[in-house]
Amino acid sequence: MGREYGTVTIVRVDGEVRYRAEFGGRLLGWGTTLRGACERVHHAFVRSHGPTEWPGYPDFHDR
Repeated sequence: MGREYGTVTIVRVDGEVRYRAEFGGRLLGWGTTLRGACERVHHAFVRSHGPTEWPGYPDFHDR
């Protein structure tokens, strides 16, 4: 699509290389492989184009 939609940041944690995956400014998690972190970001991007989780029925008792 020609635009950035997620971020994978390479960091060292206790001397080990880790990959921080973010999508839409939200932390998705940490990975031990670059491929896994990129897949996590891409799956979040693909899911963002589909329907969202069903929020359930509204609670009218609080009104």
